[in-house]
This record gives sequence, structure tokens and C-alpha cells, in this order.
Amino acid sequence: MSHQKSFQYQHTFFWLAVTALCSAPVLAKENVALSPTLNALNHRLLQMPPLLTPNDLPAGHTPSARDQFEKSYDLFIRYTEGSIYNPLTGKADKVKLRAYQQKTDKSWAADALGAARFQAPSVVVVPGQTVRYKLHNQLPEQVEKLAEHTDQTEVQCTPTALNAAGSPGCFNITNLHSHGLWISPSGNSDNVLLSIEPNVSFEYEYNVPVDHPAGTFWYHPHVHGTTAMQVGSGMTGALIVKGDRYPSPTGNGDLDTLLKKFEPKGGSSAEVMMLQQVPYACFDNTPDKPYSNYHTTYGKDKKGNTIEVGPWTCSENEVGVVESFGQVENPSIWRTSGRNTMINGQVQPKIVMADNTVYRWRLIDAGFQDTVKLRIKQIDSINDVDALLSGKKSIEEVCNGSDVWQFEVASDGLTHAKAISKNTNYLQPGYRSDILFALPNAGKYCVYDDKAASSLNNDAAKNARLLAVIDASKPGQAIGKANHATDQASQTKFMTQQLLTAAQTQPPSVREQVKENLRNDLQLNKFVPHPSFTPEKLAVLNSKPKEYVTFDIAKVFDSAKVEEKTRFMVEGKFDPNLQPSLDYTYKPDRVDHTLILGTEQIWTLRSKVGSHPFHIHVNPFQIVGIKWVGKDPEDKNSDSYQQYQNLIGTWKDTLLVAPNYEIEIATRYQRYIGEYVLHCHILEHEDQGMMQNVKVVVPNGKGGASAGAHGAHDVQSGHAGH
Repeated sequence: MSHQKSFQYQHTFFWLAVTALCSAPVLAKENVALSPTLNALNHRLLQMPPLLTPNDLPAGHTPSARDQFEKSYDLFIRYTEGSIYNPLTGKADKVKLRAYQQKTDKSWAADALGAARFQAPSVVVVPGQTVRYKLHNQLPEQVEKLAEHTDQTEVQCTPTALNAAGSPGCFNITNLHSHGLWISPSGNSDNVLLSIEPNVSFEYEYNVPVDHPAGTFWYHPHVHGTTAMQVGSGMTGALIVKGDRYPSPTGNGDLDTLLKKFEPKGGSSAEVMMLQQVPYACFDNTPDKPYSNYHTTYGKDKKGNTIEVGPWTCSENEVGVVESFGQVENPSIWRTSGRNTMINGQVQPKIVMADNTVYRWRLIDAGFQDTVKLRIKQIDSINDVDALLSGKKSIEEVCNGSDVWQFEVASDGLTHAKAISKNTNYLQPGYRSDILFALPNAGKYCVYDDKAASSLNNDAAKNARLLAVIDASKPGQAIGKANHATDQASQTKFMTQQLLTAAQTQPPSVREQVKENLRNDLQLNKFVPHPSFTPEKLAVLNSKPKEYVTFDIAKVFDSAKVEEKTRFMVEGKFDPNLQPSLDYTYKPDRVDHTLILGTEQIWTLRSKVGSHPFHIHVNPFQIVGIKWVGKDPEDKNSDSYQQYQNLIGTWKDTLLVAPNYEIEIATRYQRYIGEYVLHCHILEHEDQGMMQNVKVVVPNGKGGASAGAHGAHDVQSGHAGH
């Protein structure tokens, strides 16, 4: 049996085991007849996305040990019919969404309530591999207009202005971005400046370097103007770089070697927890204005005006779609839509687990807009689960037991120098968070997105929203009876003991060092993939030119001075007196940052209006400074303050930039030249202009950039154009 087939077999076996755990004897222990709500929950067992299957080797190929270092895949983009569970109705809404699929539809059980047939396959690669993805865009050039009985059958797609919303139904041009991978941004590698039209196939080739960090990454489309719509349609998949390199006295290793003891039978891909926001809607049949009026709930504001208050609605025979930019455009659209953040394509699934067992979750926030404040808390009363799911009781009333502490060991695929313990995990669009945790007692647990106040990004406050229910019940054990201490100190002690046991498999030359680090506040120094910037190095970099990014949102007139619209901009160095301008919106033919290969630099990040997840492609960065610069005293109870705790020294590729904070990051421009982008990862902001081009060039030996082979002028490093 090949390695890949064995891996798939284990993946399938894992979920057969999960299903077995959910059989009748487990449910019988509650000694109650199941309500329709609880019965529906048992049909929403969490499932893992399918694994992307590599293509067979060419006919006549002579097998070689080198075959494992080269894999090729086919990835098809199609409209796919599926369903999403709607807690407001207790039924599954029919949907038709753009989806990544394999040659055959390797999907989920047809009887699963809310079967996510559109869930993208996960990909597992290893350092040193050459991986080819042939992307087949099988989406139509134009989307079917509304329904079979309408006079017109297609939406006529006409070009729209740069940084403006596309026409309804016209979001089928695509490409492929591997978020967080340290690979070339040029040619047919991770090149987001390409566009793959409908009915076109294109092969990407990723040469994953042998020293690439092992970690959690993901893939999604990245065509300017369609990114939010396609990601919001569910086009997101997990990409795991699997590591087997043990640390040595002179070098660091992969965290996977320490955590191998806790890996499920399905392998690393069975640890994926993909969080998605799909704002599907059902529309009126209006042939003259396709996808213009979605079904929603209206109310009155304080002045008596009719306003949309949500939630959106779909009747039993309607099919939800993502076809109008209005479904992603408003800053509070997700909160008012009434839609639910999904885990692996499922709304409020049931997750069967065991207590006092270490789990690793590879959390991927693939949402297009909203923050997720993920918490795990025990449910003290088993009878309240039905009330929670049916809406008779709130999360605050039901999820009132002990917190399950999350020990974050990596963010954005990059291992921390020390595990960060938290009971609230702030996940911004684009973030990844690898957490370890153990349920301290048998019983039921809530996984939920905690409440949030209104903000500059969201006009509407957010109530706490249920993400999943964990079932860690044991036959014959009293529900709510705590047999183990549940405080943070006790959970930290348990996690430390488990990791010390796991460290016994580390090489003898470093075993004691690894164990001593774990005893010292769960340090993971021997697994950090990048060398830190020392204080001495930072002092040198602070004396050199820096790069600057300032996010801004403001009303700006168009070039003809006729129409004033809200613009999404990236300015240079923070200047409160700088006049907003179209010059600060995205220009595809302009290079905003010219960087010199082989150099290191500090970037300063600010935001004038709203909070924005800053993301830059190719090279990750280390957070070296977070400073409050507001006029009023810093609110230490705010979400901004809380999520910035313990981040200094960590490595990331995506980071929230909140107003009144100045953030400094340090980075190295290594190995790869070419053009790529930085942008806000609130994707409708990116699509409307909050993005810049970055170019890494060969040095000329004089502190500037090489002129190249055709006589171009040298350019100096630093921020250009602003």
C-alpha cells in the first residue's frame, strides 16, 4: 500500500471510529427521549474535509524513491449544490456555491443534515516537495440569471471600474493563492497577479523548499475584485506542511515530532477546523435587476424608517447563492444576515471527544469579514443543551461551566517560542491558530464565538453564537460532576505533564533540554522555525529606512470630481493631516514598496479608521513592538488590548492593526524575487482598493536595486509613490 493510500485509509478509519463513539449506547446514558433538536444534532457529526488525491504516475514510469518528492493534483472549480443547516428553522437550506472539487465528488454522507458537498479538499505536503496543481476553472462565463422560467438565461457581465464592486453574477474569474507558504510569488508559482478565466485550465507549480516550516496554511482565490465573493462562496481549503525533522543540539526541529503522540488516526488533516462565513441569500425574481433584492427581515429605526434588521430568509424550495457584492459589502452584513460561522462546512456540528485527552486543533479563520472570539466552556446541565439549540436559552445561560484553556503553540503556521494560554482565542480573517487542549471532565461543552460590541468596522453588536457542541459524555457518570480541577493552573499542569511524556521520543541529545523548556512555562524554543531579531539587530534596523503602511477609509471624489464614494486606502507613513485621495487606492501597474533581496527591515503599521488584518505574502514577520498612541488612556478591557497580549516576539503573516495602536514588525527578504501584494484581509476592503504591490529585487551592491539585464535605471529601496 502506498503512503498516500495508507494516509487516506487512516483518515477514513478515524471518522468510522468517531461514528462508532456516537452509537446508541452513548446516547442512552442520558435516560431521556431525544427531542427533534437533539436528534438533528446527532445527524450533524463533525466531519473532516476529504483529502486531495494525487494523480497517478505516467504510464510506463519506473518507480523511484524520488517519486515522493513530486506530486501532481487536479483541482476543479464548479458550481456545486449542497445544503447548510439553519438553526432558525431547524432545517437545511439548499445552496448552490462555487467550490473546489476533485475529479469525482468525494463528499460527505448524503443523510448528514447540512451536508457540505462544497467543502474543499485538504492538501498535505512535505518540505522539499515539488507540488503541481492543475486548476480547472469550470465555472460558466456568466451565471444563469435567476430561474429557468425567466426570459433571459444569462447575466451579461460588463467591466466595472478598478476597485469597484463587480456586476451581480459576474465573479467567476479566479486564480490560486497559498496563504502563508514561503515559496516564489512569480511565474506559475504563488502568483496572485494571474487571472484564470472560465473554461481555462492552468497548472501551478510550487517548489516547497526543504527548510520550509511545518505548519498550518490554507489556499483560496485571490483575483482583485472577486476575492471576497469567492471566499464567501466557500472556496477555501486547508494546506498542511507536515514535518518529521527532530531538533538537534545545533538546530531546531518540527513541532509535529513532539505532538505525534496526540495525532488522530486520520493524521494531521484530521486536526483541521476550518471556520467559514458563507453569506448565502435567496433573491426575488426580478429579471431587469438580477440578484438585487434578497429575502430578509425588516424593522423600524428610532425615526420610524424601514431598515433591514435581519435575518435573511429562504423558503423550502429556494436555493441560496452568493452572487451580489451587496452580500459582503456592508461592514456589519455578516452580523445582521443571521448566517452562522461554519466548522468544516457545517453549522453547529456535534464533536465527539474524550475527557482528559490532549487534542490539537488547527484552527483556520477563512471568513471574509468578521472576527471570531472562540471559547470552549463546559455545560453544567445536560438538560440545557436542547434549550440552547432550540433558542429557548442563551449561550450565557447554558455555557456557564468551567473554561477549557487553549494552549496556542503556533500562529499562522509558525511555532511559538512559548505556548500562549488563553480562554478566548481572537481569530481574524486569515489567521491560523494551532491549539492544544484537554477537556478536564466528562460531559457536554459549548464551542462558541463570544459576544462583541459594535465597532468602527461593525455597526451592529454581536451576540454570542454557538459554533459546535462537544460530547465527552461517559455512560453512568453523573453529568456536571467535576472529577478533575478545572482552573487554569490545573489545566496547565496536566498539559505540561502530557507534553513531558511526549518529549520522551525526542533524540537523547536534546531530550532533557526540550523537557526543561517545557517545565519552564511551556517553552518550545527547539521548535521555532525562524531565528528571532535580537535587540542589537533591532537597534541597527531602527536607524535605517523603514516601510510604512497606514490603513484608511474615507469619502473621496472620483477623478472627474463628480461622485463622492467611500474609498479603501493604504497610505504611507502615518500623517493625521494627509488628505485622502484616489492615489492611495490600489493601482495594479504601480509598485508601492521596492525591497532588496537579502536585507532586513522594520515596518510600521497604523490604522486611521477601523481595524484591519494586515497580510503580506511570501515572507513572514516577527512582531517587535505594540504601542498605544491614542489621546485617551488605553482601555485594558477592550478586545484590541486583549488580543495583543503575549504577541511580542511571535511570528505571523497576518496581524490585526487597530486604531490608536502603532505596531512594528521586522522581516527578512529571503530567497525569492518578484512582485506580490500586501492588503487588508477583510476581503471586501481588499477588493475595493485596500491593497498594495510589493516588489523584491536583486541588489546592485551599492545599497540599491540592480538595473537588470536590459538597462533599466537603479531604484533605491524604501517606500515609493506615497
